[in-house]
Amino acid sequence: MKWDTSQLLNFVLGILRAALTVHSVFKSLLPSAEPEEVFANQEKVQKEVKAALTESATLSCEVTQAKTDVKWYKDGKLITSSNKFKVESEGKSRRLVLEQVEKKDSGEYTCEAAGQKLTFKVLEIFGD
Repeated sequence: MKWDTSQLLNFVLGILRAALTVHSVFKSLLPSAEPEEVFANQEKVQKEVKAALTESATLSCEVTQAKTDVKWYKDGKLITSSNKFKVESEGKSRRLVLEQVEKKDSGEYTCEAAGQKLTFKVLEIFGD
């Protein structure tokens, strides 16, 4: 079978279109090289929080998407809402409220979302 120039050109263009389609599909399946930022305004986050004994203390951050779920950790251990810890989410704001701060509450707290982390230090201060 002998092809004329226009048939050959259409054949090659068809192969190129198919290759581009396959490339696009695979590219969309791969994670992007740069992870999308999960936390907003990180430079404004108060990362060191001083807490007075028997008072409450609040750790807060902002996420870029309102639907983002976060997990809070204290010294690497997952925190769940309780009488001691209130995990709050409102719009893009995420908060961890420590009720009735005690000496044992000082330490490192982490807010994690989509593999990204923000770390806070809670320092106890003594009342007068």
